[in-house]
Amino acid sequence: MSIRLISRRGAIGTAWQAVALREAAEALLGLGRAGAGKADARAGKVQWLDVSPGAVRGDVLDADGALYQARLDVPVLPGPDREALLAVARAHPELPARLAAGEYPQQIEKELAEHEVSLLPRGASELSHDCSCLDWPGPCRHVAALLYVLVEAVDARPAELLTLRGLALEELVAPAPSAEPAPERPLDPARADPGLLAAVIGEGPAAVINAFYRA
Repeated sequence: MSIRLISRRGAIGTAWQAVALREAAEALLGLGRAGAGKADARAGKVQWLDVSPGAVRGDVLDADGALYQARLDVPVLPGPDREALLAVARAHPELPARLAAGEYPQQIEKELAEHEVSLLPRGASELSHDCSCLDWPGPCRHVAALLYVLVEAVDARPAELLTLRGLALEELVAPAPSAEPAPERPLDPARADPGLLAAVIGEGPAAVINAFYRA
């Protein structure tokens, strides 16, 4: 089963995050490979797309009928960057719902930039690639086709960027504050019913305790 792009002509990707990803990809590809990859992507040469933390994979059909395994690597966010992203995201409680609905507000990326963090690859230097066709040094047309399929996927489902950077949508939801237990009140035998107290510990001890608290 091949992936058919919605885009049939012109630039692929319309949402701002897809345009930013496409521009980073095309800086890596160069003009010739970009054109070949775009044509292959639109021709349905990419058979499937898998986005996982740090990697995008897919089989791409070549003109000779062979299938090649293309791969694109994007670094998972390290600990401090991850925490900065979560802090920004949790300050916007509506963000998980908007991402799930296919919208990534550009304002979030601007706030992340203040921490030198981005969900998107920060240029071609953050993109590395591999393919079983062994077209060295590449990137080959199979990687290029995979990139364009990824661009259109991110156009419709920006949450794919979260997955690629090693996060889950659920993590953006701030944890509910833990309820603090009510302070324990010490037993005040002076307020206890002497009869009930005597029934539990006996009349003698109950009389002593009540006398102590009365004093």
